[in-house]
Amino acid sequence: MPQMSEVELYAAIRRDHRAGMKMRELERKHNVSWRTVEKAVDSVWPEPRKKLPPRPADSCGFRLDGPPPSRAAGRPMR
Repeated sequence: MPQMSEVELYAAIRRDHRAGMKMRELERKHNVSWRTVEKAVDSVWPEPRKKLPPRPADSCGFRLDGPPPSRAAGRPMR
């Protein structure tokens, strides 16, 4: 079975719910959690994805071009 979009999944869950399927049957048939079934039955559209916060600047000192500064100076690790 090809992967369906979230909108198509919600529509299929609502269609089966209107046909009389119980919540547990919907969970098993569509392989989703009870929360997803609740959201699909209550709303026509899925919630939009949350925006991720901007990534911080590279101020942590992690470098990929060489060893960390403490090892480069010749100091032993603790």
